[in-house]
Amino acid sequence: MALTPKPTSNGLPAEFNNWVRNFVHYDTLTKSFQVQTTNARQVKDEYEAKIVNTLKSNNMGSATIQISNGRLQLQEDKHPAPLTFQTLTALLHDYYRAKGGAYPDETDAILRFIRTHRKNIITSRLKRDLYIPAGPDGTLPGLNN
Repeated sequence: MALTPKPTSNGLPAEFNNWVRNFVHYDTLTKSFQVQTTNARQVKDEYEAKIVNTLKSNNMGSATIQISNGRLQLQEDKHPAPLTFQTLTALLHDYYRAKGGAYPDETDAILRFIRTHRKNIITSRLKRDLYIPAGPDGTLPGLNN
């Protein structure tokens, strides 16, 4: 027979406070990792740009660079541009223009239909607001007031 924890006086499970404490801990941890990842990605991208520019300027586009656990090669990646409403508008106008007036340009009507019938996905999430207590002089610590 499994033991069910007794609810607290406010009706919440006894471990509720631990859930909140753990959520805050892991929320802080993920934010820290996101900042570190963003910074590391920016530095990596700078080095990549320097390497690619140097290889291209020296006509070494097919060079292979040996590294300790593999190799680096210059590669061209092709991926579709993001499909935005602005892109859709331009593409649809081009489509109707290519048809040579055989069909009326219904771009605006199509996009209006897409906008009004587009579905939203709603999920429940915790939103964390940080409150920084003011110092004794009324200024916020760590900010240039």
